[in-house]
Amino acid sequence: MVDISTFSGKGDLQLIHGYGDNGFRISGTRYTGNVLVLPRMTKAWSLSNLENLTFDDLAPLLGDMPPPLFILGVGPAPMQLYPKLAAQLKPNNINLEVMSTAAACRTWNVLMSEGRDVAAGLIAVDE
Repeated sequence: MVDISTFSGKGDLQLIHGYGDNGFRISGTRYTGNVLVLPRMTKAWSLSNLENLTFDDLAPLLGDMPPPLFILGVGPAPMQLYPKLAAQLKPNNINLEVMSTAAACRTWNVLMSEGRDVAAGLIAVDE
């Protein structure tokens, strides 16, 4: 039998119910533009340049105990894997997974159903 972990603490898990039209619908709230999603919190994410994203940009957003996995939904299918960002995250015990925003949204919900500790940066798409 597989154990399914659950998150302790108050608040509702942030589940992604829709994406497109330059935004997201997450746990009943509509967000316009990019978002950073944590298991119990979603916030607008102003990102000036995805190509220059660094750990220093993410650290204040991830909190005192960053999750071991950061999903980066980059819009359409990724053309690169952001090796510099991955190299900066690794010493901080954070693995980077780069995928399309659509795949990142689906993956997020699966990981939440498993009780995983993860964060996601999602680039809004017009689909």
